[in-house]
Amino acid sequence: MDKIIQKLTQVINPSRMIIIVSLPGMGKTEVAISVSLSLRCKKSVIFIEKQNKLTDVCSQILESCGRRLSEMHDPVLIAKRRLKELKADTVIILDNTEDIQGEKFDDFVKYLVKYAPKVQLILTSREDVGFTSPEIHKVSLSPLDPDSSARLLLRLLQESAGNSDELLLQESVAISEEHAKKLGELCSGIPLLLVHCAWLLKDGVSPAVLIQELRDNPIQPLKTNAEGVYNALGRFLCKFLGNVIENLVRVSVFPSAFSGKDIAFLFDDQSELNTVKTKMVKCALFRKLNSGMVVLHPLVRDYCRAERKLLKMEPVGEEAQHKFNHHYLEVLRRLSKNFISKDSALDAISAFRNEKANIMEAFKNCLQDKSSADEKEFGVDVANSLEVMDFLAKVLSPPAECTKLYERCRDIAKESGDQKRLADSLNSLGFRRLCDVAHRRGDRGTLEMFQHAYDIRMTLPEEQQKNETHANTICKLGLCYSLQVTRYCYSNDSNKKTAN
Repeated sequence: MDKIIQKLTQVINPSRMIIIVSLPGMGKTEVAISVSLSLRCKKSVIFIEKQNKLTDVCSQILESCGRRLSEMHDPVLIAKRRLKELKADTVIILDNTEDIQGEKFDDFVKYLVKYAPKVQLILTSREDVGFTSPEIHKVSLSPLDPDSSARLLLRLLQESAGNSDELLLQESVAISEEHAKKLGELCSGIPLLLVHCAWLLKDGVSPAVLIQELRDNPIQPLKTNAEGVYNALGRFLCKFLGNVIENLVRVSVFPSAFSGKDIAFLFDDQSELNTVKTKMVKCALFRKLNSGMVVLHPLVRDYCRAERKLLKMEPVGEEAQHKFNHHYLEVLRRLSKNFISKDSALDAISAFRNEKANIMEAFKNCLQDKSSADEKEFGVDVANSLEVMDFLAKVLSPPAECTKLYERCRDIAKESGDQKRLADSLNSLGFRRLCDVAHRRGDRGTLEMFQHAYDIRMTLPEEQQKNETHANTICKLGLCYSLQVTRYCYSNDSNKKTAN
């Protein structure tokens, strides 16, 4: 906000027009209102709320200037003339202009920038205007960072329980800074969603329950509790051409930031790559990071994932997700093979940390309930291959995340009745437990996992018993029995010493 005020009030070459561009719910209107309040002591300010037609905007401007029109007059022409003749410095704020933007609107604001020296414009919109000028300054609103989101949420809650007579309310909405930060992350730093979170918490919804709902299905609470924002987002996206929406749905498979090189496998026509990034940044759909990578707005990403059918992009989304899953699980396979080599192990660990979000997203996609049987089998088989099992058990952090992955593989195999994959998953789960120092001393649960895997494997056809995974199971089962014997002997020695 301070930068906008500085641009409008600087003595040398002040900006003639500021356009604040962002998606719905990012606080464009609030920023514009705050700027107008700060400028009132220096300039005359006219605030025009969202209108359906340019003529309505011009009529509102003329009324604010004390001029009423009959139906016979052309409000656009008269507004141009009146604003050109203004003697006092005036800031005109046009809020949410995306529905009236086009050739006529561009002509109107371009005229004011060029011929109305006393007028400065502030536009808030979901899209940029169709022309450029050195006298125009564009501001793209980015999501709040987690700390700022947490502070906003806590402030909203404090304001809702502001006076001392509402002690019960204060107690009901009190949440920890940790919960506030987590909610800020799950709301993707979008101010309007944080406002709705504050109202839900004020109405008695548990912070832990709200966090879980947002984590399980990030788009559903928005659809239920912020329907206006949700519908506005849908209208915003549907205004784009089909190829823009198609590319949005494609890149929405990425859970975090990506480069042009990262998304190349999603496009058959590589010439599209350069134009995709440029167009998305211009429309405030992508945000550039200091690293040179870009990130899709989290709200757009989740909407494109949840509403593929509504956007008529189901085949596009399914194909992109399939490519994403196979690409990144193949990346994992390559890294796992490199991990075996002493010379390349450190490079493999570093590369995995860089790609962890995408690799784990691919596993999540493959292993979710609604995935096809083929995708589930692919995910389970990659996870249980010996190189990947060894790599993940030692590198994936926190260890509980690795355990959870193999528990999911076990459950899928058990539900499908696939005994071979069940034996593989039990072997992987047992190996993960052996990698913990506490379990190396020999706990009964780990031994039983390997024993169960061995018993299942022995019921399978002979050709399915002669493989490396079965050999691994026999080896680790023997180790577990050895640890049990060692533990038993140690226990007996301790008891004798105590008795003596």
